[in-house]
Amino acid sequence: MPQILSLYELNLTIRSAIEEAFPRTFLVTAEIASYDVKNHCYLTLVDKDRETVRAEIKAVIWAGNFKSISRQFMKATGIELGKGIKVLLEAEVSFHERYGLKLNILGIDPSYTIGELAVKRKEILERLVREGLKDRNREIEFPLVPQRIGIISSATAAGYEDLMNHLTHNPYGYRFTCKLYEAVMQGDRAEASVVNALQQSFSEASFLDVLVIVRGGGGQMDLQCFDSYEIAKAIASMPVPVISGIGHERDITVVDEVSCMRAKTPTAVADLIITRVKDFEDRINTLRYNLIHGVYRLTSDANEKIASLSKSLENYVRKDLIDNGHKLNVLLRGLKYSLKFIKTEHEKLKAMEGTVRHLDPVNVLGRGYSITYKNGKPLKSASDVEEGDSVRTILHKGEMTSIVGRKKTGKIISTQLRG
Repeated sequence: MPQILSLYELNLTIRSAIEEAFPRTFLVTAEIASYDVKNHCYLTLVDKDRETVRAEIKAVIWAGNFKSISRQFMKATGIELGKGIKVLLEAEVSFHERYGLKLNILGIDPSYTIGELAVKRKEILERLVREGLKDRNREIEFPLVPQRIGIISSATAAGYEDLMNHLTHNPYGYRFTCKLYEAVMQGDRAEASVVNALQQSFSEASFLDVLVIVRGGGGQMDLQCFDSYEIAKAIASMPVPVISGIGHERDITVVDEVSCMRAKTPTAVADLIITRVKDFEDRINTLRYNLIHGVYRLTSDANEKIASLSKSLENYVRKDLIDNGHKLNVLLRGLKYSLKFIKTEHEKLKAMEGTVRHLDPVNVLGRGYSITYKNGKPLKSASDVEEGDSVRTILHKGEMTSIVGRKKTGKIISTQLRG
């Protein structure tokens, strides 16, 4: 029959066996699944295969060691010990007859955790690059005047209050329309909460110019939730630029890497937005100044050209008038001379007309002369006719036909009557 032992006796036996089996310390890698400090530090350590926990054990850092271990870890890594961190620890296996099996942690190597965090961040970034997501939000053109601002933060966070106060009381009097998409910004629920807020803002992106993610103060460990593939993927899907204001100057998270812009504090985020609007206003003022002075210069130049053209036109017209005046005077003198010449010629013409009229055969006939024709030709000599020829005589008044009965040749002697 088996020996009957009390539970206490059984646990003492187990303790003795474990102490004999594990007489030395071990280097163990694990992830901190829970973390509780009550003078002593109580932890739950897990080992995962992807998301499946394949091993789990309780652990403790006694108060005598905890302060030095945590201080050394913080100094080396810049983050506090906490849930979700992978660590390389030196521990001894301990079994207590009342409290059971646990690891007694004697030291933690910070360099391992630093490497693990860097590896995790590097793997996420490489995946985002492979999927074409890393620079997608950075490629969105930042608006010239960002005034409709979506904000992912906790309503009670100091960072949210700093952002709103800075935007509301900006020195230039700019007005911004802000909408809060509330999220938990630290702790176990932070990742899922931020993703949910991003999805809400995505559905209302047409009403936003930019989306900002800000958080208040806290330990460096609180930044670890922002080394998240799911948050980064949601940011990459946003159709508006995202500004990250979750970190400090020396800490760059995956969210910082995929966001369009990064600012180290919520106040710096506000300054970035305000500066963007101020730059636009300054450019408008510069353009307005250039336009006014450009128009003034053009007007001044045009006035000078018009004045110059007016002067040139005046001089040209004056010269032309003087030249034409001289020409007109010449023409007038020529015209006067022509008129005088015409008058003289007219008088000559009248004289010639009188002579012509005096010599007109009709007028000659009126003085008692006549013209005799033979066969239609005027007779100039008596030798041109024979006795018996028929001739026609034109008188001043009328005509007559006669037969030549006798003719006498020779010159006619003219006599001048004297009274």
